[in-house]
Amino acid sequence: MMAGRAADQEHWTHSLFVERPELFLPFLELAEERAPVEAAILAHLFGRYGVPEGGSVLDVACGTGRLAIPLARRGYQVTGVDLSPLFIGKARERSADEGLDAEFVVGDMRGVGDLMARRGPFDAVIDMFTSNGYYGRDGDLELFTQLRALSSSAATMVVLTMNRDWMVGNFEPQGVDAAGAIRILQRRRLDLETSTLQNDWEFYEDKGDGMRLQLRLQLDHRVYSLHDLKALVEEAGWEYLAGLGSDRGPELVLKELTPGLMEMWVVARAGG
Repeated sequence: MMAGRAADQEHWTHSLFVERPELFLPFLELAEERAPVEAAILAHLFGRYGVPEGGSVLDVACGTGRLAIPLARRGYQVTGVDLSPLFIGKARERSADEGLDAEFVVGDMRGVGDLMARRGPFDAVIDMFTSNGYYGRDGDLELFTQLRALSSSAATMVVLTMNRDWMVGNFEPQGVDAAGAIRILQRRRLDLETSTLQNDWEFYEDKGDGMRLQLRLQLDHRVYSLHDLKALVEEAGWEYLAGLGSDRGPELVLKELTPGLMEMWVVARAGG
């Protein structure tokens, strides 16, 4: 682990995903709409870059199994890991209901090397839905290094995150996200020197008689341009293969990455 238990409990990820995961759950459920298309894209990338049919896939920060489960339906041997016991419990229920052979483990992705040591090597690893940057660049470097050690010699890694270049051109200092009965009031500042998105979030829940404040969080999130993320995965022992882009809209199509595309997909292969 990169940090002791006391430090872990002070981090915003523990406050949100362990102590109050029900506040973020509706946003994961909303993202389910895109899951079949994203899983199809992942299967296409796996096929293109040599992941065998029925190969083993590690899904880091898997949430409720949004992508792990449709990949398991396609025959991949999927293992998902997530910090949230609530999210993992739901993923296990969904997998069991469908009779799928998928495994879900509660754990901190910063210690994924020890957590998954007996389950590898994996043919593919995925880190989706902007699940990196939580612990800064150093945290991401250690994560991707551990994932490389868990991977086979020809493994493929796919990372989906926010495109910093899009963010700079479309930056909004405040906004509201909504899912189900939850609203997140966001105030944002983008530190261009450190490439860190600094956020103040307030979670409100509709109780039927008005919105009630449930949680306040201050959180930092490291964001990347393509050249930054390329350099990072290469430093972690991966061979960079491609940088692609997509819009977060109803129709998801991968394209050549440009500053005008919100999402960045980076594909890498286990380096020699």
